[in-house]
Amino acid sequence: MPKILNYGSLNIDYVYAVDHFVMPGETLAAKSRNIFAGGKGLNQSVALARAGGEVYHAGAVGAEDSKVLLQEISSNGIHDDFLAKRDMPSGHTIIQVDKNGQNCILLYGGANQSLTVEEINNTLSHFSAGDYLILQNEVNNIEHIIREGAKRGLKVCFNVSPFTLQLLDLPLDLCAFLIVNEIEGSAMVNMSADSDPYAIMQALSDKYPQTSFVLTLGSRGSILKEAGQEMISCRSYKVQAVDTTAAGDTFLGFLIASLARGLEGSRALNTATAASALAVQRAGACPSIPQLNEVEDFLAHSNVTVLTDKL
Repeated sequence: MPKILNYGSLNIDYVYAVDHFVMPGETLAAKSRNIFAGGKGLNQSVALARAGGEVYHAGAVGAEDSKVLLQEISSNGIHDDFLAKRDMPSGHTIIQVDKNGQNCILLYGGANQSLTVEEINNTLSHFSAGDYLILQNEVNNIEHIIREGAKRGLKVCFNVSPFTLQLLDLPLDLCAFLIVNEIEGSAMVNMSADSDPYAIMQALSDKYPQTSFVLTLGSRGSILKEAGQEMISCRSYKVQAVDTTAAGDTFLGFLIASLARGLEGSRALNTATAASALAVQRAGACPSIPQLNEVEDFLAHSNVTVLTDKL
């Protein structure tokens, strides 16, 4: 089985439960506060590991405030050989979660933005062609990581979030997988976000013909198009959402780990969708991510067919 290297962010998440998102000029009393290990990178590493992957997390944390992050890495069996400790704060977020389970996030990059070219080159030298390289837009030197990883034959999987138009200047054609939502995907091909998702997916595939895509559509489901193959559609499982914070990261982790384990695209997509459905029913980021056996049990007892010809 190929190794999975996640060059990603690690954030301390301060999560506040609120009736509604705070408005400009408003002072709002929170119902509760919880502190979790998070960050898109760490969330995805945890999901990748819980989905059965052999995961290495590379990045940087603060030397003084990172205990909760390092505990999460260790408790999930994630290799930390390439995780640097800095004399600066770790990345952190302030997250509001409303009564409907929706969230909004304020992000501070901290140590996540301190990666050096020398560290990146050294880390990538320990991996081989066919291994997976996972990226999100929460660390610095993304372009160098993409180019160097692709040059070494790694399967670069880039979750283009948080999205900015500057990402279009990156060598995205070198990525084996691009994971986008409908807002990100439509912006990449200069289309409206309310366009037909199949038209968005086709435009993305036409623009980057050697790249596989996953287009996520929130509660409607997702579409997978592996390079040179037909699109596969999957509806979401209907569940009551408590907190959607790590739903997308859970989806990505289970999808990529399933593909790395050799599952065909439709099974990998179904597995990722089920994992995400379990995650949104729990509070927090990393704490909400299910184990593989939970997902397999969910699938075994589900009477719902979510794979479909068209959403």
